[in-house]
Amino acid sequence: MGSSSPLHFTHSSPLHTNPLSPAHSNISSPGREMERLAKARSKLLESESNQTPRLPPETREQLRYVSKDGKCRVNLGHIDERGRFLSDIFTSFVDLQYRWFLFVFMMCYITTWFLFAGLYYVNASIRGDLGQEQPLDGFISALLFSVETQRTIGYGSRTVSPTCHEGVLLVMMQCIVGSMIDALMVGCMFVKISRPKKRAETLLFSRTCVIANRDDQLCLMFRLGDLRESHMVDAKVRAKLIKSRQTAEGEFLPLEQTEIDLGYETGSDRLFLVEPQVIQHNIGASSPLWDLGPVQLRRQQFEIIVILEGIVEATGMMCQAKTSYIETEIEWGARFEPCMTLEKGSFRVDLRRFHTTYKVPLPNCSASQAHQLMVLAGCKVQSHTTCGEWDAWAEGTEEDQNLKTKKEDG
Repeated sequence: MGSSSPLHFTHSSPLHTNPLSPAHSNISSPGREMERLAKARSKLLESESNQTPRLPPETREQLRYVSKDGKCRVNLGHIDERGRFLSDIFTSFVDLQYRWFLFVFMMCYITTWFLFAGLYYVNASIRGDLGQEQPLDGFISALLFSVETQRTIGYGSRTVSPTCHEGVLLVMMQCIVGSMIDALMVGCMFVKISRPKKRAETLLFSRTCVIANRDDQLCLMFRLGDLRESHMVDAKVRAKLIKSRQTAEGEFLPLEQTEIDLGYETGSDRLFLVEPQVIQHNIGASSPLWDLGPVQLRRQQFEIIVILEGIVEATGMMCQAKTSYIETEIEWGARFEPCMTLEKGSFRVDLRRFHTTYKVPLPNCSASQAHQLMVLAGCKVQSHTTCGEWDAWAEGTEEDQNLKTKKEDG
């Protein structure tokens, strides 16, 4: 009775007994097993991310999320609902490549020409109007009449008589269909030609980012520029950090997007892009680069996406230009060379210096480590000041005690 048996622990309440660990239990629930595997996978991925990437530069360049010229390297596969593209056929036509767009453009006209030519030929055959002395003497004549009708050429040698009611109806139908095709194709061609994608070719991004101190604040900086004299209206810039990570529960988040503040609250992200400008991101406690130093920059794989948006002054259409910077394209302890000078009463921009940088002294520690060092230095200075005040107060108290002692002795 006094000794405890295994049955006693088995039937006892879990509130009064310690649960058996999976290491000492022969039976493990599926939930614990999955949790254990998830934690093991999380540790494996974390250990792999902490190692220095050994990818060659060519392979790392191919793993970009966004290329340097702004093209997103994401391919959508296994799309089952293809009919969604036909519901927005105008945008589908505009998004086609030029060779496919011109092919569809020509096939729309050729298909309607041959379709109505066949209808004219069948109608003439039924009515017995085919022959040498008739307007239509074969399928080629019907095809030429179809082209003349849809394109409103009107040579006058082939016409529809008022007694042929079916022919009059076919001519009306072809005119309506031809007008619809003209409106669609010409509209698509105009929109495709006037799209502001080519405007992004004249917007410049610096080849690299730099990290240096500016106004006693560690900053990530890159440079923007515009080659045209017609400037962007209401230009805005934003940036995102693309990096994979694992959550506390072991979930792997591939290519997680984190916003990089470029001065949204202060309005620094809204640009008057007349001359090249250096955009800065203050690396504060809320920055995703807070814990990254020069060593961590080389050990981790991430990508910074920069997006510049604005309205094209000539066309009034929205334009977007993108580029990216990987970890090997960030220079620690560097600044951009000034590229604008004042010559003969006007400002001159030397674009040869647009991408040029120069080295500046910068400690090899992250912003968080530098902040901790400053806090420790401030505490030491404050402690020395407090000690000095305490010594002065102690000396003053001792002098007062000596004066009181002399007065009492006197």
